[in-house]
Amino acid sequence: MNQNLIAQALELQKQGLSIRQIAAELNVSKSQVFRWLNGQSGNGGNTLPIDQIAIATNTSQSVKHKNQNNMENNNDLNKLEREIALKKLQLEHELELRKLAQQDKELELRKRELELKHLEKDALSRQQQIEERKINHGLKVWIEKERAIISEFDYEEIEMDLATFKRNHKALIKLWEQVEAHMAVYAIDTESHLGHYYLKSLVEMLNEVLESTIEDQDEDDEDSDITVSYEYDDDSIEFLESLENSAFFS
Repeated sequence: MNQNLIAQALELQKQGLSIRQIAAELNVSKSQVFRWLNGQSGNGGNTLPIDQIAIATNTSQSVKHKNQNNMENNNDLNKLEREIALKKLQLEHELELRKLAQQDKELELRKRELELKHLEKDALSRQQQIEERKINHGLKVWIEKERAIISEFDYEEIEMDLATFKRNHKALIKLWEQVEAHMAVYAIDTESHLGHYYLKSLVEMLNEVLESTIEDQDEDDEDSDITVSYEYDDDSIEFLESLENSAFFS
């Protein structure tokens, strides 16, 4: 009987009940419970001092607290890991948004650069057209005057004073220099440009006339007193007509 009560007392003690509570539960005195717990282990007659029971009880509670603390620590660790993972995703998202924004800026900048180049190209094209119209007009005026001179002499040998010839020649040379500079600036191929060939031929012809006349000129002779004689051959007439009937820069 006592063994059963002792076993029950030990079990109740393990459950955390005090000696007073165990005595009330088993309907025995507190001193009896104390003796049972202090003098009988219920395990083969071996004694279990009350201090060892307390240690065992504290150890069990310590393990329980330790497990609880470990669980709480694990929960905190998991929470921290989730927070870190979420923050990482947020940072990656922000970085991606910044990259996209930077790409948009670069695309917009590239678009503006292309628009600017297009505007510059249009402006350059307009400038080229203005210059070419000016040169074309100058050539038309010079050719018109030269054709009038040719008609005046009925396509035969032309005669005029050196001063007048120099003025006409100077006007032609100025146009020729403009043509050369213009074609160089805008990278126009002179080798395959018929207008350039025609005009160059006329310039060379009139250069020879001027050089020949100057060679025969005396130092004391005035330009107005010297007569220049020259004649357009069939090829030169054809060159003049071609330049007259079409724009030099077309």
